[in-house]
Amino acid sequence: MVIAQVKEGEAPPKVVMDIVRRLEAGEVLLLPTDTVYGLHALARNAAAIERIRRIKQLDDKRPFVNLYSNAVGLARFVRLPEGSAKRRILDSWPGSITWVLPAAEGISSHMMGEDNTVGIRIPDNQLIRSICSAMDDLIVSTSANRHGKPPAALRNELDPELVAEVDGVVYQIEPLPGKPSEVKRWTPAGPEIIRSREGSSATAHRTKILMVCSGNICRSPMAEAMLREKLSQAGGENFVIRSAGTMAIVDHPPQLRALQAMEKRGIDIRNHRSRPLSHELVDWADIVLVMTSDHLADMHDRFPESTQKFFLLTAYPEMDLEGQFGVEDPYGFGLDVYDRVAGVIEQELDRIVKFLMIPPTSGNEPEGA
Repeated sequence: MVIAQVKEGEAPPKVVMDIVRRLEAGEVLLLPTDTVYGLHALARNAAAIERIRRIKQLDDKRPFVNLYSNAVGLARFVRLPEGSAKRRILDSWPGSITWVLPAAEGISSHMMGEDNTVGIRIPDNQLIRSICSAMDDLIVSTSANRHGKPPAALRNELDPELVAEVDGVVYQIEPLPGKPSEVKRWTPAGPEIIRSREGSSATAHRTKILMVCSGNICRSPMAEAMLREKLSQAGGENFVIRSAGTMAIVDHPPQLRALQAMEKRGIDIRNHRSRPLSHELVDWADIVLVMTSDHLADMHDRFPESTQKFFLLTAYPEMDLEGQFGVEDPYGFGLDVYDRVAGVIEQELDRIVKFLMIPPTSGNEPEGA
């Protein structure tokens, strides 16, 4: 069913309120956005979101981008950083930049990524922004195409069979820009580009490193933050760093002493939240650096198909553990112990960064256009 045809910049009140009523009733609608035509539903409606997955023929649970109308109410959905980092994020809106940010308390699990984050954007498209404002709620927005097929910027580029599966359509008379949104993940060390404006995955050709300790509240978050900072200073843009814990609970803040040890080094990890180690994280990583030989043994037992990825932090890039004792657990001790442990990690990371930044040697590479 065609709800309306609109011109660029138009948001007729009757059309807006009709769309709001439909979304609140659980419908899935095809609407123009800042970038391409998209499928839309009320974000908290898990059934509608699952229906979008079926329409797109997605067989995984990847999270979708969420749209909101303004910066004032964002704290209901995400945790923004403080100071200049917050201003940097807010200054990028309205527009086609999506930020992946830590989820606020109470956000439904179906709206979050594996690391308890929410992808959110304040759109510039007047129709979509008016709808968000009228609803005062998050709206899911994802490109209106089958998985693996190109998105549509023109009405005649839309798959007719897909259009037939939605509850209503709004067409824009003018062509849409056609480029997908840029996606950035905020980290204490700065933004991590997940998808560039050209639509390519910016992490596709990056080395992904996972730091692992027990609870993901002391050693591994310190190591994650320090490695990210050191690689950034060294010009290592082709790396993505995350952390997890073999016995971690979900969404626990870092230990106070870990915060203080990092503050002494000019690094802020207040927004870190713990995450348990999972098959998804191990599959994601190219290199997994653990703190002790016990962690290493646990990893080999739990993930035998990925043993080639696992290294003791103090031994990397070697697998030989002779004479290696790993990094002690400072949990329960004072700041002096945390500071000493942070120093050990930092010393090892200085060595590791030098290794990671060595340019690859040229081999017998095939020539081609």
